[in-house]
Amino acid sequence: MQKRFTLLILIVCAVSISTAAGNSSFFAAASHEFQAVMTTATVGTSFSTSLSQSQQIINGPFTVLSTTGISLQCEFWTFNFTGGTGQYISGNFTSDSPVDFYLVQSSTYQGWVQQGTCGSTSAALASQLLTTSYAFSATALPSSGTWVLVLVNSSNARNAEGTIVAYLSSGGYTITQPVLATITTVASGNTIPSSTNIPGFPPEALLLGIVAGLFALLILRRRKREYGIG
Repeated sequence: MQKRFTLLILIVCAVSISTAAGNSSFFAAASHEFQAVMTTATVGTSFSTSLSQSQQIINGPFTVLSTTGISLQCEFWTFNFTGGTGQYISGNFTSDSPVDFYLVQSSTYQGWVQQGTCGSTSAALASQLLTTSYAFSATALPSSGTWVLVLVNSSNARNAEGTIVAYLSSGGYTITQPVLATITTVASGNTIPSSTNIPGFPPEALLLGIVAGLFALLILRRRKREYGIG
């Protein structure tokens, strides 16, 4: 009887240990889960439209005579060119004597000559008075036709001499515009959850079964000594 009871206790302990070990392996396998993480990033690129090709319309010297010996109190130097609506005129000049600069339509200039006036800033698309150097960049021409670069010398003592360069372009200025693009990336890996509920045999039950078995063996040995069972 004692041997059978001892064998039964050993079988129960072995089964408990096997079950706990199996559940432990299951926990280790289940604690790693595959996880895919998707992230997005916005990056900036840009494109630009360059200034359209410019056409040089003049590059050379000029002389604006003095007013000595004439009735009008100014002398003109002019350069005529044909421009279209929306075109730009730009350039610069230097002079050894102060002059007035005007950019006007041909009809406006002819009116100054007929009226005996030396010029008007209000009638000009661009102007600068009494200067020895000037860099001009007019807004887009408002209409097509003949336009005139005018230099006016009001001195009765000396001629005004210098150089001038001018360009005519058919487009506007450089424009840069940002373009946004979204890039999506996917990263993968294993992760261990913070808590996992695994059904099975708890370790506390295993420990309790072993203690109960040992306690039963001690009782059997004590009964053997008391009753002389051998």
